[in-house]
Amino acid sequence: MKKIFLIVFVLNFISCSSSKVSDNEIKMKTNFEDLSVVKTLNLVNSDSITIHELRFYKIDSALDTMKSMYLDYGIWNDQSIGLHQENINQKIWKNIRLFEDDEVYTVIAGGTETKNNYYACLTVYDAKGKDCFDENHPLKNKIIKLFYGRMKENRSKKINYSILKVK
Repeated sequence: MKKIFLIVFVLNFISCSSSKVSDNEIKMKTNFEDLSVVKTLNLVNSDSITIHELRFYKIDSALDTMKSMYLDYGIWNDQSIGLHQENINQKIWKNIRLFEDDEVYTVIAGGTETKNNYYACLTVYDAKGKDCFDENHPLKNKIIKLFYGRMKENRSKKINYSILKVK
C-alpha cells in the first residue's frame, strides 16, 4: 500500500515539476494494430524515470481512456497535470479491482491531441507498485487484453466529455 502512495506521489511530483518527455520512446510490439506499449523516459531534475504506457491510436478523443475508466469504475480518486499535454489532466483510479481476484491496481489515464501526436494512454501499477506494462510483468498481456476489450466496448457509449475536463 505504501508503494502505491509512493508511485502516485512520484507521478504527482513529475507532473508538478518541470518535467519533459524525452524523445527516447521505445515502442514494443503487441498483437493489436491500433495500440502499442511505449517505454518513455521522463526527466525530473536530471533524474530519469521509465514509464510504460499502453497507447491507443484509433480513437475519437485523447480522453477516451478516461471515458472508458469512468464508465467502468466511476469517478477517479485523484488527478495530476498531464504528462504529455498540460491542458489534459491525467485521471487516477486507486485501489481498483481489474479482475475477479482480490488484487488491486492503480490506473492512470491520459492522452494527447497535438499536431504530431494523437492518442489516449494508460499506465497501470499493481498493489506492489510494479509497472504492469513492463515487458517482464506476468499480467502484462492479460491487462492489455482487458483494456483493449473495454475500450472497444465503451467506444460507442456516449458521455458528456466536459465531466472529464473538470480540474
